[in-house]
Amino acid sequence: MELSHNQSLEFKECLRRSLPSHVSQSWLDSLQLLKITPSKVVLGGILHKIYRYEIKTNHESLLKEVLNKLFPEKAPFSEKKFEYKISSSASPKKSVQTEFDLNQDQIANTNIDLELKNSKSDFATQHAAGSTSSYSLGSFIPGKRNLLASRACKAVVEMPGIAFNPFVIYGESGSGKTHLLEAISNELQQSNPKKQRVQISAEDFLNDFVNHLRLSKMKEFRDRYRKADAFLLDDLQALVPSAKCQTELLYTINSLRKKKAQIVIACQEAPTQISGLSSGLREKLDSGLTVDIGIPDDQTRIAILESKAKERGIPLNNELANFIVKHIKGGIGRMEGVLMRLGVHASLLNEELTIELARYSLKDWLDDSAKKTDFEQYSHGKSTVTIENKILQNICIMFQISEEGLHSYRRDRKHIKARQAAVFLLKKLTSLSLSEIGKIIGRDHSTVHATLKKVGERMLKDDFFQKQMQTFLQEFEEKPVSMRTIEQKRSYSN
Repeated sequence: MELSHNQSLEFKECLRRSLPSHVSQSWLDSLQLLKITPSKVVLGGILHKIYRYEIKTNHESLLKEVLNKLFPEKAPFSEKKFEYKISSSASPKKSVQTEFDLNQDQIANTNIDLELKNSKSDFATQHAAGSTSSYSLGSFIPGKRNLLASRACKAVVEMPGIAFNPFVIYGESGSGKTHLLEAISNELQQSNPKKQRVQISAEDFLNDFVNHLRLSKMKEFRDRYRKADAFLLDDLQALVPSAKCQTELLYTINSLRKKKAQIVIACQEAPTQISGLSSGLREKLDSGLTVDIGIPDDQTRIAILESKAKERGIPLNNELANFIVKHIKGGIGRMEGVLMRLGVHASLLNEELTIELARYSLKDWLDDSAKKTDFEQYSHGKSTVTIENKILQNICIMFQISEEGLHSYRRDRKHIKARQAAVFLLKKLTSLSLSEIGKIIGRDHSTVHATLKKVGERMLKDDFFQKQMQTFLQEFEEKPVSMRTIEQKRSYSN
């Protein structure tokens, strides 16, 4: 049976209400219930292969439960085959980024072969395709250090060949200069599609130069670049090994400037600081505008991280973003790697993204202070093993869990009981306040208060748990603990 649009919406809403709050629902927004037959269920609107894997692995049983409730006349759905169709018309902004595509095709090499079979138009299209369509100046998040670079790029797009020419952007790897370069290329194309632009890396420019030089076809090479209306070159420093190619680039820039074609060049250092760059090329680049994009400050990095996480459908809260930026150094490239790992945990393993999880999955990137748990940081500097430390160590042994598991948000019975025991015993055996106990186990004051109340309820129902706590108290106090003392647990809920 074919499903109506309203039936598909009802299915999605019912599914949304049934999902736990901490589970990422980015795959659900575009999901469509297309067809139900006696033998199968067809679902569409799946934006990416990784979402199909996530749904099939983590949520198919829930799909069956919801369908059994909505379409009892078609039940049981446990006996039907589920087909998932990848949407080919999804908006690029909502799709998962290419780095999450576990089966993506290998990117084609943009170097021309020695026979130079590509035509002039093919060459222009091939190199223009190097830009990423999602990059725009609007998606670039400016901060104090890169505000000048961001505004200069907008001026170049509004007045190509007039505002700043040549325009040079430099900065460390991961600072965002390639983003700006490709954003300029994209917006120039959008503003005037008939204009010819060439965007290329310096390495490809060098290889192209060598190939044409060997075959004595330099006129063809020069025509390809000097007839462009916009010429964008990335990683200028790659031309340092070849003085001849630098000379050719200088002549290309001179030719382009005469016809007021826009020139944009990105590099890691200012042209005056690139050792091995010819004086003529350096002076020509210095005659335009050269701006340092700089490494983004922490607030800008947080904004970038949250923005990219939203694009990828990764449930990254502000607290976790602050933790990552505080304890992981590096540019935007490193932040992309962070999101890759967190995205895998959120999508493939269906895990809630917490600071504890970040400590585990990003441990090779974290600084030393972040590798310590909250409890280790709390007790740092004490010369002897504290009673708090002994309590937590013994709880981990008693319930056969790791210290990381004790601090985690795992909701299985074993971990819940261990955390309840930790709160109860820390309150009973120490003079710590609820806020201090919360700091040790990674929870807030209200959560600790609620946990104490639950401990009281558990002790009334769970005799074994009550005996565990009684034994624990006896060992630490080195005296019998009466059942009346244990019953004082009720006072903690008031």
